[in-house]
Amino acid sequence: MGKLVVLAVCAALLLGKAGEITVAVAPFFDRGSGLVGVDFGLAETLEAKLRNAGIGVIPARALESLRLSQNLPRTPETWKGAAAALHADYLLLGTLEGLQTSQISLTLGFLVIQGASAQAEISLVVWDVAQARVLATLREKGTGQGQATASLRFFFALPFDVCAGGFRTNKAVYLQGEPVVLGYLDPTPPRSFYVVIRPAASAAPSWTSPLLSSSPAAPCLTWTWDGYFGATLADPGVYVAELYEATTSTLVATRTFEVQGTFAGWALELRFGAPEFAGTAWYQALTSALDALLPKVLSLVRPGG
Repeated sequence: MGKLVVLAVCAALLLGKAGEITVAVAPFFDRGSGLVGVDFGLAETLEAKLRNAGIGVIPARALESLRLSQNLPRTPETWKGAAAALHADYLLLGTLEGLQTSQISLTLGFLVIQGASAQAEISLVVWDVAQARVLATLREKGTGQGQATASLRFFFALPFDVCAGGFRTNKAVYLQGEPVVLGYLDPTPPRSFYVVIRPAASAAPSWTSPLLSSSPAAPCLTWTWDGYFGATLADPGVYVAELYEATTSTLVATRTFEVQGTFAGWALELRFGAPEFAGTAWYQALTSALDALLPKVLSLVRPGG
């Protein structure tokens, strides 16, 4: 709770003058762009644009801290409650609806620099906290042209954190034969678990992990699948990882991921905010969409419209 208090105080300091209109920004929801860090990356970019326009901002990190302190799911209702608790006037609920790329040509090698054009579509729900109603649902598209990616560093070195909570794979998309790292942060250790990986459409072939046990001191368990079923390389396709509690063989959680036989540009996992990301067509498209949304948001939240 101490961390929450500190964050709440920091959020209050960001609001500026007393009586100023304040806008809370929720972490964005990503409908499957393949980018890493969209939730806070887009939120923090929008926060900076709002501050530059003279609007008091309650950052997404403050809402997230409140959510974690109460062990609540990431839902619009959770963000609405957090915005009310932090005394925001308005809440922005953003979604990255889509991110398309064209004119892209990538190859596997030590250095890949290719041209690309991209189009992003972002929606924003503007929620009036005091009146508990939706003021507007906004949607804009943005375009960009630039690099597809600067190097293969993105593909190999920017995985998800498998110990961030719940049952996770470290990527959404893998090349055929690339190791898949899985993790589970056990909320009630000590317990024992194992993982089964199989094609999403069938029960076989399958891979079963070693049995691992969590403890209060080490609640996160991790497994690595080498991409093979015995001596046979897994075919391209969609796979499901199933997490079982060992004592009762109860299915606890599932996670799907994709294995690809070719290197597809849209499957790259780029981290929003990484230095190289600013030069990509994707970044330009995303910021262009936010720029188009900003004046619409300001017309709603500023006194007098």
